Amino acid sequence: MRKVITTNLHCAVCRKELVEGEDGICVYCYMSMPRTHAAEPQNALWSRLCGQVSFEHATALFYYQRNSPFSRAVASAKYDDRPWCNEVLTDLLVKELDGSGWPFDIDVIVPVPLHLLRLIGRGYNQVQPIANTLGKRWHLPVVRNVLIKKKYVRSQVGRGQNERTEAERGAFATLFGSRLKGKHVLLVDDVCTTGSTLVSCADELLKIPGTRVSVLTLAVTI
Repeated sequence: MRKVITTNLHCAVCRKELVEGEDGICVYCYMSMPRTHAAEPQNALWSRLCGQVSFEHATALFYYQRNSPFSRAVASAKYDDRPWCNEVLTDLLVKELDGSGWPFDIDVIVPVPLHLLRLIGRGYNQVQPIANTLGKRWHLPVVRNVLIKKKYVRSQVGRGQNERTEAERGAFATLFGSRLKGKHVLLVDDVCTTGSTLVSCADELLKIPGTRVSVLTLAVTI
């Protein structure tokens, strides 16, 4: 297991030292974030997933653009032992959604899982801090290990829609799914590209009797 860096004395996006009054992200980055209008019901993530899977609500904080400092922050949370970046961005998303109706009648939060081999190699699941922060802010339980990734999938970077969909087909399963029976589940991930991972996860969750699914990510590609 690799050591995880937890300090956030620097901006999660540009990495400049924070000054008094700044919390997690500097004022410049906060003002320049490519927001998706997360509080709007038919936002960018809703549009991406619509028609692919049955869901109640969906939202994302910002647009994921290659080489954007915001996108690099999410990548850094995944690959550079900086998962606290996702906590900072999740706090911003919660603020964006204040007064919008979120979290609606959601009962439980479920993070998209990593395959065990990838979890061992990385040392942590970068989605877990997102789920944990949402759980604290919205006073909702976070459930791990009900949804598992049973199929190892190589990196999806550079793959198109069809390749991603085929790679993720049958990749997930549920264990002790009765724990979610009749629940409204919030499925959480860091980035939505084509939606194939979220669709595959949601399909499995929806097999549990009475389960409804909403979806939240930090970012969605344009």
